[in-house]
Amino acid sequence: MMAALAGLAVLQLGLAAADMRAAWGTARDAQSAHLLVVAARDMAGAMDAQSSQWTAAALALRAPGAALVEELAQRRRQADRALDAALDALPPLPALEGARQRLAGVRQELAGLRRAADQSLNQPFPVPATSRAPDSPPLRDWLAGERALATAESRMVRELVALAAQDLPNPDADIAADALAARRDADLAWADAVTGASAAASTALLLDWRGATMPASDVGVTAAMARFATALAGQGPSGPEAVQQAGQQAAPGAAQAALADIGAVATRALDRWAAVPPPAPAWAAVAAGAPLAGAALLTLVILVALRQGVFGAVSRTARLMRDLAEGRVAPSPAPVPGTGRDETVAELHSALALYWSHARRIERETQRRERAERLLTVERKVLGMTAGRAPLSTVLSALCSGMEADLEGGLCSIVLVDADGRHIRTGAAPSLPASFARAVDGAPVGPVAGSCGTAIHRGEPVIVTDIANDPLWQDYRAAAAEADLAACWSIPILAGDGHALGAFAIYFRSPRSPEGWMLDLARRASRLATVAISAERGAEELERAKAAAELGNRTKTEFLANMSHELRTPLNAIIGFAEVLEGDLRRAPDQVTNAGYAGDIVASGRHLLAIINDILDVSKIEAGKVELRERVCDVAALVAGCERIARGRALEKRIDLVTTMAPDLPPLLADDVKIKQILLNLLSNAVKFTEAGGRVSLTATINAEAQMVIAVSDTGIGIADADLSKVFVPFQQIDNVYARTTQGTGLGLSLSKGLAELHGGRLDIVSRLGQGTTVSLVLPSQRLLTGGVGDTGRVNSVPGAVPSAALAPAVLAAALGDKGA
Repeated sequence: MMAALAGLAVLQLGLAAADMRAAWGTARDAQSAHLLVVAARDMAGAMDAQSSQWTAAALALRAPGAALVEELAQRRRQADRALDAALDALPPLPALEGARQRLAGVRQELAGLRRAADQSLNQPFPVPATSRAPDSPPLRDWLAGERALATAESRMVRELVALAAQDLPNPDADIAADALAARRDADLAWADAVTGASAAASTALLLDWRGATMPASDVGVTAAMARFATALAGQGPSGPEAVQQAGQQAAPGAAQAALADIGAVATRALDRWAAVPPPAPAWAAVAAGAPLAGAALLTLVILVALRQGVFGAVSRTARLMRDLAEGRVAPSPAPVPGTGRDETVAELHSALALYWSHARRIERETQRRERAERLLTVERKVLGMTAGRAPLSTVLSALCSGMEADLEGGLCSIVLVDADGRHIRTGAAPSLPASFARAVDGAPVGPVAGSCGTAIHRGEPVIVTDIANDPLWQDYRAAAAEADLAACWSIPILAGDGHALGAFAIYFRSPRSPEGWMLDLARRASRLATVAISAERGAEELERAKAAAELGNRTKTEFLANMSHELRTPLNAIIGFAEVLEGDLRRAPDQVTNAGYAGDIVASGRHLLAIINDILDVSKIEAGKVELRERVCDVAALVAGCERIARGRALEKRIDLVTTMAPDLPPLLADDVKIKQILLNLLSNAVKFTEAGGRVSLTATINAEAQMVIAVSDTGIGIADADLSKVFVPFQQIDNVYARTTQGTGLGLSLSKGLAELHGGRLDIVSRLGQGTTVSLVLPSQRLLTGGVGDTGRVNSVPGAVPSAALAPAVLAAALGDKGA
């Protein structure tokens, strides 16, 4: 209700202000309109003067004399002075700008016409009569200009009256407007008569001039128009005949007198209109706003009376409720004085206690929710930094700072257990004094070692509410006093297996006991610290394990490389001497059996040498010591050489070996020996794992990405999808019946993959169990050359290229006898 009354008062005051503003504006507009009325009156006088001097000039030209020029000049000056005075009195309104410009244009044009007319009139006597005749060109144009100026002045006067009537209505406004309209019509008729035009139509119109526009209180306009019409009838070109028809003799003076009477009606109406003073803006505003302002004042008086009465007690109760909501009132609000007799207020007060309890509970819940949101933000930040491998000290400092934001006056720190497990080191203490952090750095872990050392020793929280009087702090009491620390609560940071990693501590500068939510916050901080510390140490252990594995791998590779060299030297000697022995035995007819034994020694030695060579090549690839000897190669020649080597084994197993070459293959920039080694490995595997009567095909094409693709396909046993990931692993053989019945070390495809990657290419394998396998060597387009082709379309031979027959027999044997999958 109070608000409604206050709103009503404000509304009334607003309406009063609006009315006052409107009244003020109306009064200001009325004052401006009054200025327009005065300006119209002055302009009407100027119009009369201009019309008079134009009429005098036009009539004087009919009877020129010596004093003609001086008389016309004097009348012209009088008319100009009257017009200038009227224009100076005009207020600067945008609505009048157009009329001003029209009038100025007419006057500017008239100035030239006046000079021409003066030259014509100032000619010395005697002169031809036609030079001063009204119809001579200079004088005719001059009279037309004077008439146009009079017409422009008449139009401006009517516009001024129309503008003033909008903001300052008055009965005389209509009289002045009609009189000015009558004067306009009369001037036009008079101009026609003076200049010799026919005035019959104008006279008939003027005799019946009064119509619906004329006000009922006619003050002489109709009579003056009738007199003017009668005088005009005797002035037209009909001459005496028109006078006889009117029954009277008219003269120019009578017409001019009638015109003056019409103008006098307008002038008197404008004088009466201008005599009425416009209202003052201030008084008009006060008069318009007084009723509503008085009503608003009365409403305010009623509002104050109600507030001091019934609503006073309600207001005091509301203030008490606000204080309760803001927590500034004791838990048991005292009764509001003077409310015992008001039943409604008493009921309101009786609800204050319940309201207070609900408000406190909502406040606590809001604080708890806000703390939870802030804690989640800290947790996300700490976990993000941990995942991003930020330094442990930075992560722990961010955790301490985040916890301090929720602990008003709390200073957080994290200590870490040293490697020996018997001392603590400062992990983070962003807000603690540096001197105190140095004092506790390296402190022992034990039963009486402050809060942190004791908490780590016990594996449970240690709460010290008063450092100055607690025996746990006897060795560090002086350092705490110097740092102005009075209380410390410490929570151990425990790993998953229960051993201590450190402790999270909260310090205060005054003795203080923890609240439940504070201990919960400290426990969550301890768990976050566990995650960060464990992640850091796990990463360190992983780095150490990785370094150890890399060291072992390098050691293995170096060992294999060294041992392969040491094994290959005596093995080559064994193979060489076995070949010599085999040759000698074959020449002796009785040593055929021994010659076969010697051949077995040679074959076994070559097989072992091929294995050692593969191991050495894999070791070199892993160690990054393999270098390519690149040259321009003919792909067709490479494929043909590999086909000849593999065809013998294929024929033994009755396998159909087919090669397909795309036409016009470009030359290839590669290490031809290693490319042959790859293709021989692939052909050897295909022949080895294809049953008799099967098919092995070798194709060379260019794919859509302009890459060289050399594919070996077979119709053999195929590989299961689950085993495809194993085929490129060194020494890995797929467990199937063929792997158990064929020889091989499992290095062929691994070695081929490494050699392909050395060329910037790759090996792709597609297989379906029981249907066959396709392995494709894909070489990048950068290794394809567009030049080096002869006139026949075949690649020219390259000097120094190693032919396929020059491959070592041991390499060929290894290629034909090994399977990497």
